[in-house]
Amino acid sequence: MLRIALLFGGTSSERDVSIRSGEAIWAALERIGHKVTPIDYGHDPLDVLERERPDFVFVALHGGEGEDGTVQRRLEEMGLPYSGSGPIASRLAMDKELSKAEFLAHRVPTPPHEVAEEFEAAYRLRRMARRLGFPLVVKPTDQGSSIGVAMVRSAEDVEPALKQAFAHGRRVLLEKGIVGRELTVGVIGDRALPPVEVVAASGFYDFNAKYNKQAGTRYIANPDLPGAVGKMAQHYARRAHHALRCHGYSRVDMRVDANNDFWVLEVNTLPGMTETSLLPKAAAAEGVSFDELVQELIDASREPRRKPSSNRITRVIAA
Repeated sequence: MLRIALLFGGTSSERDVSIRSGEAIWAALERIGHKVTPIDYGHDPLDVLERERPDFVFVALHGGEGEDGTVQRRLEEMGLPYSGSGPIASRLAMDKELSKAEFLAHRVPTPPHEVAEEFEAAYRLRRMARRLGFPLVVKPTDQGSSIGVAMVRSAEDVEPALKQAFAHGRRVLLEKGIVGRELTVGVIGDRALPPVEVVAASGFYDFNAKYNKQAGTRYIANPDLPGAVGKMAQHYARRAHHALRCHGYSRVDMRVDANNDFWVLEVNTLPGMTETSLLPKAAAAEGVSFDELVQELIDASREPRRKPSSNRITRVIAA
């Protein structure tokens, strides 16, 4: 058994979600038999990591420094093994603008998009929206958990959606809305888990649909999909995971349109890990319990990490 430091909480807008993930992982680690040192990142000092030198650091943070590569870089500087992707993959996945560039470079289908900046004139923003057409999705480039995300169905709704998104960052992604089924596929190591279909009662999986139990959102593990759609969803999940140089595990969100064409939306390098989150649901569809999943994530993360194969990635991130 391992001495594991558990990083959770943090200071991002996703703190509450991270606390719930951390509590579930903490309980599972103790049931497995690991010795756990819980650390609320941003509130508790990280000196304990240098002092105790744990065998492994389980990162249960969401958003902010916990998911944008900052924490991962710090752990590497300390020489401590940790869960999930490294600094570069974390930054690429967290920044949706950078993710899009990598998807396109690696032939991962993703919806057409434009990037708006806060200082741009209103008429230019309206022109971007018209070029993409309706419906379109407006989202901050570097937030998770559907924070600041809105579906825009008419020109009148563009300005309020942009205002909401700009409240969470100075760059905003306008993305063509794909009408179809929403799937999420977990990847552990090089293995894709069964797809989980997300069916939001409102028709759009926003923050309310994700976290309000009264919203009526349904999650269907191993949904009835025509032909090879399920296998293709797993294929594109692995493609997206590797395109961003992810390690250990991730969860890939995508849509399938009426022609059964796939559109990858984003990759989550530290997906939610409550016992009702989507990655555990997908694992359960394979007969993997929550405790077994937690141990599998540790094992996959402890495998040797790939080094970035292109200097272009480092240049893009540094720019």
